[in-house]
Amino acid sequence: MTSHRPPLFRVGLVLLATGAGLALGGCNASRIVKDSYPQTVSQRHPIVLAEGPERLDLPVGAGAKGLTDRQREDIRAFAAGWRKNGRGPVGLMIPSGHAGDYAAPAVRTTLAAAGVPSSAIVAQRYSTGGDNVPIVKLGYVRLKASVPHKCGLWPDDLAYGGGDWYGQTENRDYYNFGCATQQNLAAQVADPEDLARPRTESPNYAARRSTVIDKYRRGEDTTTQYSQEDAVISEVGGK
Repeated sequence: MTSHRPPLFRVGLVLLATGAGLALGGCNASRIVKDSYPQTVSQRHPIVLAEGPERLDLPVGAGAKGLTDRQREDIRAFAAGWRKNGRGPVGLMIPSGHAGDYAAPAVRTTLAAAGVPSSAIVAQRYSTGGDNVPIVKLGYVRLKASVPHKCGLWPDDLAYGGGDWYGQTENRDYYNFGCATQQNLAAQVADPEDLARPRTESPNYAARRSTVIDKYRRGEDTTTQYSQEDAVISEVGGK
């Protein structure tokens, strides 16, 4: 069947359809660009690196020479953390009074034995203000990883009919999703700098590499043979 519609009419339909498609596409692109809702967990709850304090408070005056055995162990662990992650000097706040006079030399001696030189210690006295137990305060600055806000933020209503209309229609994550996981990851990482860049690879085990090359040259199997004893399930855990 031959159409008698003029070519101009067909061109008009094509232009109309194209214009409608561009209009719809423009609306969609405009909404995507203007929608400021962070789509991923790392965008909503990023892990950031910042310098933060590391502190150790020591109630003094109860032990011999101002320190107890437990407190000396705590100071040694504190010094080990400073040697590994410390940025800057160690701050030492000494309470005024006889307890501080007894404790300060013991703290300095323990720090020195743990690898903290006296030149890295900045000491200052402070008034206890009538506190019952004088406290020696140690501190240094270290790099820490954390999420820059607290979890539990609910800017939109999750129930039907709430403010998060796009979340209902597009099945996207609610705002608090993934915050606890990010917080736990930031708290558990041993070295926060690992989140900023990977570590360099450790050197190859030269002895094992030499063994594998020698076997390869002789045409032998280069895989490692592991000895495994056969076990019966009924015998696991004893009889």
